[in-house]
Amino acid sequence: MSDTQSPTSQLDDTLNALKGGLAAAAGVAGDNIAGWIKTLSAVPQLSGISAELQNLHDALSSGASDTGALATSLSTLGEHTTKAAESATADSQEKLRELGQTLTAAGGQLRG
Repeated sequence: MSDTQSPTSQLDDTLNALKGGLAAAAGVAGDNIAGWIKTLSAVPQLSGISAELQNLHDALSSGASDTGALATSLSTLGEHTTKAAESATADSQEKLRELGQTLTAAGGQLRG
């Protein structure tokens, strides 16, 4: 992920990665999550999302297979992202809603 990538293109990349399901997204998850942490760390009102992304990144990086923790993290991210869509720019709102729903669904899949 380049340093010049816009948040809108980050949204597109994230949604595209998740469209193939969790297994397909796993290969790019670390870089994608790290990019989002960097982007969101500059926005104090989104610190909850940034902190939860760090939790998810740490869990994935550790190699632990605690699917319950991963499911909870994905669901929490989904809720926060959907809520953030309410105050987002017009060009990002729908993508953020879609991302929120996708993350929530992914958390539900892991709970299976």
